[in-house]
Amino acid sequence: MPPLSSSPDLITFLQALPEGRQRRGVRYPQWLLLLIAILDILSGCRSARDLERFSKCHHQAFGAALDLELPKAPCISTFLYLFERVELEQLVGLLRK
Repeated sequence: MPPLSSSPDLITFLQALPEGRQRRGVRYPQWLLLLIAILDILSGCRSARDLERFSKCHHQAFGAALDLELPKAPCISTFLYLFERVELEQLVGLLRK
């Protein structure tokens, strides 16, 4: 894992964050879900339902741009589970640095 302070771009930074979820049953990488959430917020969405809609609307574009196979978009429960497990205060502190 590269030091967080030396991460040259957002994706590398997000990939370096410690995983908060249990590995069993994880279908989407944490960094991808966080990237989608960040882009969703920047686009003006404000709720978990907005996040799911944004994800469904753009999942093919994410797959193509990031060279990932995404058979379907993450659902609302996927994001809620992630945010339940991630230490948000720690994440916000790292992002501010």
